[in-house]
Parts: sequence; structure tokens; C-alpha cells
Amino acid sequence: MEQRLKKLVATFLISILTLSMTSAVAATTSPKPSATPTVKASTKPSAKETKKPAAKKKKVVKKKKRKKLPPLQPVSCFGKAWPPSGFTQNGEVFAKIPTAAQLQCESSDNYTPAKVFLRADLRKCDEFACGAVTVASETRCTWWEVTSTFERIDLKTGKIEETLGTLRTVSQGTNAKAFQSIMLISEIKHKDADGKILNNIKASGIAVSCHHDAIPDLSNRNFFKAS
Repeated sequence: MEQRLKKLVATFLISILTLSMTSAVAATTSPKPSATPTVKASTKPSAKETKKPAAKKKKVVKKKKRKKLPPLQPVSCFGKAWPPSGFTQNGEVFAKIPTAAQLQCESSDNYTPAKVFLRADLRKCDEFACGAVTVASETRCTWWEVTSTFERIDLKTGKIEETLGTLRTVSQGTNAKAFQSIMLISEIKHKDADGKILNNIKASGIAVSCHHDAIPDLSNRNFFKAS
């Protein structure tokens, strides 16, 4: 259910130090008339220019600036229209059996922390037979309840061969018009001796309820009763 950051480097102006040079100007002395033997005026030699030692340029360390990611946006796996298309309605409650693509889409949604439950449940379905239902409601639900029946069927005829048990599932609530897929996890192992998944077990008779009372303990969310 994952992106790389591009790094931008900010450019800084480097202050360049300009060295100023000072020089001495030669002074000339004018000769004065005198009765004594004439002495030529002497000219003082020009003072040599002295250079100040060049100031060392400071090494500027360029700081790396991290680009901020845009805020995460909700993933729309069931469309934005309301009432939602393809759902069965009973009063304020909507429900449908999700496709594998829709489950994969919803489990990749990192915007909603509640999807952690879905990702964890999908891993359990590698070992146990599961069903799934996607729910939504016109109003806010504090928690959801789903009841279902697990059956073994004949793959050729589709007829029920055996009722394996019943399942009661509880899940966290949703805001109004928000979608949530709930995994229905039985205690029926659905692999043969060679590790091949058996496709002749299905969840049927799925009924959903939107509750508005206090939230129950969600540490255990699936209660299976074998027939």
C-alpha cells in the first residue's frame, strides 16, 4: 500500500572582500639661496607601496533545503457521487461486496489511519476464509456490526453443500458519507495439504448495522461460531 523526496539546494550570495591599497606621496623640498656653497636640493625617495595581506575568503557551506510534501489527499475508491453507485440501500445505510481492485485501492490509502485495520485483516485472509463488505451511511456511525454465514458450495452447480458456521464482526465507526471496507474473518482454514487456496467456501447472508451508541471493545473484532 508507497514516494521519494526531491531535494532543492538554496543558493547563497558570497560577500567578496575588496582590499584597499594605501600609498605615500613623495615630498619635495625647495632649495633656499645662501652665501655658502650651493647645495643641490635632495629629493626624498618615494615610500614603497606596502600591501596588506589578502584576507582569506570564508568557505560558505551550502545548506540543503528540504522540499515540503503536499498534504495527503483522501483516496476515492468508490467514486465521489452520492448516493453511491452500485450499493444496496436500506434506510440511511448503504452496502456492497467490493471487488479485489477496490480492496487494494482502499488498503493503499495512507490518509486515513483507520485503514491500518484493513491492511492487517487482509494479511489474516491468507490463512483463513474471508468475506468482505463495504459500508457507508447518510449519518455518522459510532461503530458497525456485520453478521454473515460461511458455507461450502459445489463449484460446478453453485449449490450449498454444507453450512460451516456463523460470524459476527464489529468495526470502527465512520463519518457521514464515508466508505469503509470490513473484512469478515472466519476461523476456517482454506488451504489444502499442498497450500493451494480452496475456492469453494463463501460468506453469504451478509447483514450490516450502523450503530449510534457507545463503541464496544475492538481488540477482538471477529466472533466465529462453527456449526
